[in-house]
Amino acid sequence: MSRFIQIILCTTIIFSGCTSIKDFGSSLKYTVQGEYYLQGKNYEKGRETFLQSVRNDPYNPEAHFFYGRFLLAENNAKEALPALRKAVDLYPQKSEYHFWLGVTYGELGQSKKEQNSYKEALQLDKNNLSALIYLGNNLLRTKQYTKALVYYEKALAIWQYSPQPLYNRAVILRKLNRTPEEKLAWLHYLDAYPSGSFAQTAADRLNSLGDQSYRNHKLGARTITLEQIKFVPFSSQLEKSSLPSLDIIGASVSNMPKGILNIVTYQLNNLKLAKKRSLSIRNYLGKKYPDLMAQHRIKASWFDVAERQSILGKTLLLDESVRFFLTKPK
Repeated sequence: MSRFIQIILCTTIIFSGCTSIKDFGSSLKYTVQGEYYLQGKNYEKGRETFLQSVRNDPYNPEAHFFYGRFLLAENNAKEALPALRKAVDLYPQKSEYHFWLGVTYGELGQSKKEQNSYKEALQLDKNNLSALIYLGNNLLRTKQYTKALVYYEKALAIWQYSPQPLYNRAVILRKLNRTPEEKLAWLHYLDAYPSGSFAQTAADRLNSLGDQSYRNHKLGARTITLEQIKFVPFSSQLEKSSLPSLDIIGASVSNMPKGILNIVTYQLNNLKLAKKRSLSIRNYLGKKYPDLMAQHRIKASWFDVAERQSILGKTLLLDESVRFFLTKPK
């Protein structure tokens, strides 16, 4: 083999120094094996396989790395720690090794070492998204809110829909009493993730700040978060942007074996408009979900007063609003 080819091989192999082709092949094999078992959640088989690998190939960092990963997946952080430390010692230039070492320290409650490992990972790769998020989480837990916010913003610059940074950014802004920014942060989270328990909390917190862009509606034992139902100004014509929310309501109630959907509209000092808007919603749902109408499972009500909404210890008066809830049939 010519010297030129030897140089090419040495500069393309990912391990430090001029690692042999045999070592590179082993590491590639371990990577394929490890990812296969991890994706299949076959943690026991992975642990057994890589225990044998570290015995047969004790100087290969990838073998120790995956052995540690499987121990960690089996909630055995104490035994995973030396394996991941060994991977870092054998190949300290790999950001991923430092990240998972940090995760292990976190599982063991060693917060400062966890933080330092994430920082090491980021020194090697400033765009390590997981390290940015976990370092933000670490700083949030230790109430270093302003510092945590910096790392969440960096994570969102890489992936704007990253769920933890989106949600935790709003949490931090709430703790810092930065209300205008908090409102925007909850809206950004809900625009990306409008369903689930975190969305419900986000909607409640948004409402408590006087913003009704999203709202939770109780349908029996289920709570659904919806975008605000909007109408063309001074009319009962539904805005097209509100139709997907109504479809969620209709589909959800249709899939429930029983219960009457109540549509309640409030329009301060204008009973006529309140009635028209309530009937407009009922008519839309009745046409889109005719079984609900045929079974008399849609009821419309309307009031010319402000709705009193109790949310997170506050009582709000909503001059115009739409509310959905489920009642048992008589």
